[in-house]
Amino acid sequence: MSIVQLSVMYGHLEGAGGDFARDPTGHLSIEAGIFEKHGLDVSWNHVQGTEERYRRLENGSAQISLVVGRASLQHFLTSRTTRILGCAMNSCPYYLIAAPEIKRLGDLNGKIVTCREGPSRNTPIAETLTSLVGIELGKDLTLQLPQGDQDAFNLLIDGKVDGAFLPRPFGFIAEERGFNRITEWPDVVDDPLPITIETTEKLWRERADDLKTFLEAHREGIGYFKTHRDDAIRLLTKRFGHSESLAAKTFNDYIVRMDERLTVDFKQFERLLSQVAPETPGGARQIAAEWVVPGALRG
Repeated sequence: MSIVQLSVMYGHLEGAGGDFARDPTGHLSIEAGIFEKHGLDVSWNHVQGTEERYRRLENGSAQISLVVGRASLQHFLTSRTTRILGCAMNSCPYYLIAAPEIKRLGDLNGKIVTCREGPSRNTPIAETLTSLVGIELGKDLTLQLPQGDQDAFNLLIDGKVDGAFLPRPFGFIAEERGFNRITEWPDVVDDPLPITIETTEKLWRERADDLKTFLEAHREGIGYFKTHRDDAIRLLTKRFGHSESLAAKTFNDYIVRMDERLTVDFKQFERLLSQVAPETPGGARQIAAEWVVPGALRG
């Protein structure tokens, strides 16, 4: 059997995220020989910057990009040149992280919290606060809406707000710095499709069989990562420089959200489209049919 070479790119969360990889599982799959077993020679490469990743996809020096859904969808809506092979994580609800002196949700009465503008859309933050602790948004609590998750994180760390809705990786890092997760807060705020598996229309047309083989191997690799905790923690600490506690949080509360089916949940796609481009002509079904390869959409 001939060996097929594939180059896979992934990003790190920038700024506060340090070396927090969006999908670290491929490194362990390579180490365990999973890709090789499927006839693949896979390189799992950190490539930072959206423009550089698309440049490599377009010139064929890389074939797959693991990227947050809002970036991949925005690029597709602009270019119509990319395709989604599947999704390694469909949902990963934000944590509510608060200043060290705030222990409970009710302690936010009279305070300021922040949340990136996108995931706050069509989200019942106000209703949830009122139903849980009787706090009225706008009267008892101020909500700031910065453009980025990094901005929300910085506002919290710099003491300019009292709480922040943050993606879990940012939340883990804030906890490492002494901030508190408010566990009373339910899974309301989300960033849909946080790990999409992206390629180009041209690559899909020319190398569909190779890409399907990759998906089969990656399914096995994610399952292997989830069931080999000691090896996973070792990789997170050694390769990415996580502390033991950060590696444990990553394994317990982030990796668990990865889904070996590698399909796109249509309900989560609808939520993403409503955040990124709610006025897109044609609606969610038509966009999904154009963007997601056949067989990779569920629901």
